[in-house]
Amino acid sequence: MGILFVRKLFYLLSSLFVNQAERIASCGTWRTAMKYTGRIAIVSIAIIIIFVIRIYGHFNYDVPIYQFPFFGLVIILVFWLLGKQYDHVKFLSEKDVLTKLHNRRYMIQTFPKLIAAADRNREKLILYFIDVDDFKHINDNYGHEIGDQVLQRIANVIKFHSRKRDMLVRWAGDEFLTFSAFSDDESKENMINKINNELETTFQDLRITVSVTIGLAVYPDEAITLDDLIHVADQNMYSYKALRHKTNPGL
Repeated sequence: MGILFVRKLFYLLSSLFVNQAERIASCGTWRTAMKYTGRIAIVSIAIIIIFVIRIYGHFNYDVPIYQFPFFGLVIILVFWLLGKQYDHVKFLSEKDVLTKLHNRRYMIQTFPKLIAAADRNREKLILYFIDVDDFKHINDNYGHEIGDQVLQRIANVIKFHSRKRDMLVRWAGDEFLTFSAFSDDESKENMINKINNELETTFQDLRITVSVTIGLAVYPDEAITLDDLIHVADQNMYSYKALRHKTNPGL
């Protein structure tokens, strides 16, 4: 009877702790999402094990259930440190070292959760596909060290003009993605204008001119998969480039 009760209690608590861990991990901002998942999960398991052992010992061996669990606290501390190490490695594997934005791997893994949350909240998402103009020219003429500084500063500008819920990604060498909740046409144009306006003064100390071209795609109006959204935004970005060169041949 005691073993059956403990077994049912174990499964119940396991379900509750795992669900709570997933909820905590998913309700944060995209910039810190999943940062503590390992610690939450592994400490939850430790607490469950300690609790089940204490209940089992109380029913079968008359162990005082309210006795302070010194050994249990040591186990929790060890599990916490293990979980912290796991989170650190996982965090680094999902970050771009140069810009400190999320990387392509993280974007691919997280996109299903991103659109699921948008569907659940009945929101549209807008993808900003940001391409650095003539980045090869910058690298060839000013060197890769200046090129790295350009990417870092552009990433900082994008961060500054993004909301905490936005997902920011360095997608490729000189390409960045930003996913944001879509509100209206005016807000998306404001985002583009703010980034372009700030870039006009960001590189004055380097005495170089840096600009970006931004293509847009809206989920689910224009596409629903990540590849299709990027394709639409990429095509729009090249259309903007062509239009700009047509109206300003010197650019």
